[in-house]
Amino acid sequence: MTDTARLALPLMDAAQSQKHVTHNEALVRLDALTHLSVATRLNAPGPSLTEGARYLVAKAATGAFIGHVDDIALVQDGAWVFIKPRTGWRVFVEDEFSLLAHDGSGWREIASGKPFPDQFAKLGVGTASDAGNPLSVKLNNALFASLNVADGGTGDLRFKLNKETSGKIVSQLYQSNWSGRAETGLMGDDFYRIKVSADGAAWVTALTIDSSTGNTGIGVSAPSYKLDVAGNIAVNGKQAVNGPAFSAYVSAAQTLAAGAFTRVLFKAKEFDTANCFDSAVNSRFKPNVAGYYHVNAGLKQASPSGGQWAVVLYKNGVAFKAGTDLAFAGAGNVQGLLSAFVYLNGSTDYIELFAFSDVGAAVAAGLTGSFFQAVMARGA
Repeated sequence: MTDTARLALPLMDAAQSQKHVTHNEALVRLDALTHLSVATRLNAPGPSLTEGARYLVAKAATGAFIGHVDDIALVQDGAWVFIKPRTGWRVFVEDEFSLLAHDGSGWREIASGKPFPDQFAKLGVGTASDAGNPLSVKLNNALFASLNVADGGTGDLRFKLNKETSGKIVSQLYQSNWSGRAETGLMGDDFYRIKVSADGAAWVTALTIDSSTGNTGIGVSAPSYKLDVAGNIAVNGKQAVNGPAFSAYVSAAQTLAAGAFTRVLFKAKEFDTANCFDSAVNSRFKPNVAGYYHVNAGLKQASPSGGQWAVVLYKNGVAFKAGTDLAFAGAGNVQGLLSAFVYLNGSTDYIELFAFSDVGAAVAAGLTGSFFQAVMARGA
């Protein structure tokens, strides 16, 4: 006696006795396999046998189910009958409300009537997820659109990223070939920062915004002002602020040569932001940043003695711009002043202050009387 190719129904042989037995067995099997449905998956026989009950033998089979994984277990005449599935068979698992198909090696779910889950332990879109990246997406474009008012929404769209405490990190990391190049967010505190890296290892904080004051720092980790910048600033390619500046003054009265321009010696400094003023030797300002500098100077006579009193700014050893140039007679407080703008190239250019007295008067000492100052007003 042989079986059919698809459902393995027993065939009757010619001149077979008790044909009804074979016929009835085929009908029972046909009844079991037509609109195939099983109550559940079982890995071992249950305590009671219900005639006609059908089950799917689960992977961890034990007892009488050993050796029948993925078979259809049928209760027939009070005993277990196992039907081995063929490629393409489909079965409905009632307690799971799912439809399975056999691919020749095992059952695979092809449809489920269960409600779509609202939680996933992991999810991959276009790629596999893993424990370190439970949500993984691999694609070229993504679109997020607001739910419009006409559709029952507000028309707004807001992304929310939350961290547990201030000391934790919530950020967006931008990579190139899986190596970090930029990161933005709240990193280690509640200040908003933008960091950049050339190699993914060494990072530079480019921008910091204080969450309590709104102060913004460029190259400054804890900004103290609304805009706190470490370094120079250029506007339209021109350096605008934070260039060299100095203020120096005559520390001891200096007598001038009569009838000749004499370089005034400013031996004391009030400040020198970039150490560009040489007070030790030649009282010369030689800035290291190219730009346009505003120069101020004042020279007071120590003992007014009349005659001519003049103040001149020298650039690179040559008279460049003149200030006060007056002649007077008799005693009195006399102070020559100079104010000028001068371009300095940031490398070789320098300026000095010279004074003239036709009678050899002396330059008075002190910051209030005889001073020399300059500050960069605009970059080159």
